[in-house]
Amino acid sequence: MISKAKYRWMILLVVVLLVSNIVLAFFLFSKNKKPDYKKMAEERSMSFYKDLGLDSTQIDSFKIAKDEFIKGMKPSWGHVKKLKDSLYHSLPHDPSDSIVISLLDGIGSQSRENERLAFSHFHRLRNLCTAEQQAKFDTLLPKFLNRNRNRR
Repeated sequence: MISKAKYRWMILLVVVLLVSNIVLAFFLFSKNKKPDYKKMAEERSMSFYKDLGLDSTQIDSFKIAKDEFIKGMKPSWGHVKKLKDSLYHSLPHDPSDSIVISLLDGIGSQSRENERLAFSHFHRLRNLCTAEQQAKFDTLLPKFLNRNRNRR
C-alpha cells in the first residue's frame, strides 16, 4: 500500500508535470508572428498625413508619389548594398588599396545621388501642400525621417 505522504508527492509531481507540459505546448504552438513592416510603414505614413491635415486628394497624390519614389529607388539602394557587400568582402585588402578606394568612392557617389533624389521627392511633396500644411511639413518631416527605426 502507498502511504498518504507518498500519494501526495505523486499527485504534486503529476500536477507539476501537467503544468509544465501545458506551458511547453503553449510556447511551441503559439505563433511567433513577425512584425508586418509594410503595415507599420503604412500606419506611420497615415499618421504623418493626418498630422499634416491632408485631404483625400492630397493623400492619394502623396501615396502615388511615395510608391513611384520607392519603385525608382529600389535599384539604387540595391546597388549601394552590392557595393557595400563588395567592400566588406575585400577586408583582406589594405584600406589604401585602389579596389577599396574605388568601392568607397562608388558608395559615396551613389549615396549622395540617393539623398539628392530623396530631397527632390520631399520637395515635390511639400509643393502639394497648402501654406499652412507646408509649415507643418517643415517641422514634422525631420521628426518623421529621424524616427527610431526597427529594421529587419
